[in-house]
Parts: sequence; structure tokens; C-alpha cells
Amino acid sequence: MMITFLKVISPLAYLISTILFYFYFSQRDEVHLKRAIFLDHTAILIHAIFLIVLTLEIGHLPLADAFQALSVFMFIFAILNKIIVREDKDYSLGFFYSGILFVLQGISVLFISENAILPDVLKNVAFEIHVIFNLVGYAAFSSAFLLATMYLFLIHEIKSNKMGYFYDRLPSLAYLEQLNYNAIMIGFIFNSIGILIGSFMGISAWGTYWTWDPKLTSALLAWILYLISIIGKKRYRWHGRRIAHFSLLGFFWILFSMLIITQFFSGIHSFK
Repeated sequence: MMITFLKVISPLAYLISTILFYFYFSQRDEVHLKRAIFLDHTAILIHAIFLIVLTLEIGHLPLADAFQALSVFMFIFAILNKIIVREDKDYSLGFFYSGILFVLQGISVLFISENAILPDVLKNVAFEIHVIFNLVGYAAFSSAFLLATMYLFLIHEIKSNKMGYFYDRLPSLAYLEQLNYNAIMIGFIFNSIGILIGSFMGISAWGTYWTWDPKLTSALLAWILYLISIIGKKRYRWHGRRIAHFSLLGFFWILFSMLIITQFFSGIHSFK
């Protein structure tokens, strides 16, 4: 019963904080901001309790299926976003990241299974470290997606000479661009370490460092996308929209990989 209650209340708490953050974003009402911050922190706490209860119920970290991993992913995103976006300076993005948390945590609890079986070969600390590093990387990439989206909204208003809704409410283009790149770098570092750990795990699991399984190939393609954006920024001085577009493309590819390729196309690297 406890886990069922938490399945309902965890996305609901994110929904309420999303609504309150929206009122603050649209009206700049400090009362709504204080309530939104309280609900935001409460939602993260409820999410943490949900993951702890789920872990105790299934006997291992909730990583046995794509929707368990998605919930862990969203929790890391909630925590990491507070580090990257530095909300002590600006809460303008609260509505957007709370909205992402509500939608994806809602999808997770709707389809999550407590009966998913974790293969014996993956019941070790190295596997959990491998997955957690990758999920931290993906959470940082998700923050990059959020920041890139806001950057594109803002630059659209500026270039169309309609500096209104987003221009009055969002941080500067330079601030969003820098945070986007910071998020990409954090994600790339953690994702790279996760891939390396996974390749060494492949020896014990499959007898090889690498195999061209659809899931592994899609993860490599996501890594390459972000590598291109980093090289473009450092070597060719890419700025603004080009980096933002890579953030969007990488994020949607990661979601497609986690929810579609892993579930329906992957063989040896799947939640089955």
C-alpha cells in the first residue's frame, strides 16, 4: 500500500510545484515563489522516499527495468539541476524543470514494475556504479536540454523584435548559453566514465568489451553527439543556437534510446 500511495503522490507533488512555479513565472508573485520552493523540496523528498521504499521492497537499487531507471534518472535530474542552474540566483526556470519532472516521473510510476528481475550477472556494485554514472550524465544532459530550450525561446523573441513574455522573465542569453555548456560538460564526463565502466563489465557479462547491440550503439551515438558539440565549442567557437540544437537532439535521442530501443530492440543490453 505504501508504494502505491507514493506512486500517486510523487508525480502529484511535482505537478503542484509546476503550477506554483508557473504562477511565479507569469506574475512574479513572491508568495507563489515561496510556496513553489516549499513544494519543490517536498516533491524531491517524496521522490527520495519512494525510491528508498522501492529499493527495500525489491532488494536492490531500482534499475531492473527502464521505468525504474527512469525514476532514478528523474531524481538525479532534480538534484543536479539545483547545482547547475544555481537557483539561489534565479528561479525563472523552476516551472520548466518541474514540468519535466512531473511528466517523466508520471510516466515512470504508471509503467514501473516491482516484479522486474535483475539478471544475476548484474547484481554487483560495478553494475550499479556504471548505471548511476550514466544516469548522472543523462540528468546533466537533460538540464542542458532545458537550458537550450529556454535559450531558443529567448533568441526567437529577440530576433523577431517581439521582446515580451520570455524576454521579461528569463535570464540573459549569455547566462543560459554558459549554463548549457556547463551542463553538457558535466554530462559528458559522467557519461564517459559510465561507458568505460560498462565496457570493463562487458568482459564478465558477455566475454567482450564491446558489442554492436542496438542499445550500446545508441548510447555511443549520444556520446558522439555531445562530443561534437564540445569540440565545436572549443575548437571552432560554436555559440548559441548551434550548441542549443545539439542539446535538444542529444536529449531526444537519449529518451528514445531509454524508452524505445532498450525496451523493444536491444538484445543483450535490455531490461528483459
